[in-house]
Amino acid sequence: MQRKKLLFAAASAALALGTAWGAQAQVTGYDIGINPTNEQTGPTTVTSTGGFFSARVFLTNASDFDGGTITIPGGAVQPLTPAPGPILTYGVGDASLSDLNATFPMGTYSLNVTNSMTSAMQTLTVDYSVAADSLSTPTLSASSFTALQDLHAGSGFDFAFNSFVQNPAATQGSIFLNVTDQSGNSVFSENFADPTSTSFFMPGGTLVAGKTYSFDLNFDERIIGADPADPSIGNTIFFDTHTDGTFTTAVPEPASWALMLVGFGGIGAMVRGGRRRVAAA
Repeated sequence: MQRKKLLFAAASAALALGTAWGAQAQVTGYDIGINPTNEQTGPTTVTSTGGFFSARVFLTNASDFDGGTITIPGGAVQPLTPAPGPILTYGVGDASLSDLNATFPMGTYSLNVTNSMTSAMQTLTVDYSVAADSLSTPTLSASSFTALQDLHAGSGFDFAFNSFVQNPAATQGSIFLNVTDQSGNSVFSENFADPTSTSFFMPGGTLVAGKTYSFDLNFDERIIGADPADPSIGNTIFFDTHTDGTFTTAVPEPASWALMLVGFGGIGAMVRGGRRRVAAA
């Protein structure tokens, strides 16, 4: 459950939209997406963990609309609920990517947003007729994954990974990397990076010794369009392929602590000696 929450958060950070909508500017954009997820547990071991679907409507103000529904091809209707942003959102995960694709098939998706206080209502549609999944699975290189285990927190680290093979059906592609602590707080990130990137450098001192962290590497593909009823409202179909994993930073060995203490003691002796010489003078 914690892992899915982190992925939903990563997706929200990665896919913010900012298209203006006319003079009223209540809905600024909306998107839907099926996101395959994977886990890297070894230098060359990456396994599918299913994926998740999400739909979002971005608002100018939280008071513009306070609820709504999404109608999925085939007739299923699910609620849209308020989230910080302000956003109305719906999301669900599945351990099987094939089951997820069956539940959320291609076709026309309708998002109906409402305001319970004013009875205002608006219907938005998006035609999901083409898939644009990444043609490669994000994977840390074997040497990078191995070096990440027991990493010294004070050392800089190069996250090296495979090339992002983009789907020609996509209109935009980017790479994202997010490193979080066990509370889900982001400690390092690269957002909207060039899709030709094959490494990101994390400066030394970013992490804390003896702590466990998670990484999420995301190959992001998008088909960017517009609402059929109002072309000034942008809509997006996104296909984020995630690979995550965990690692724990090294704890200094007793011998290292002893050397550090000796070093601190030597520095203290030098300072004291300097003070005595100044006093004698």
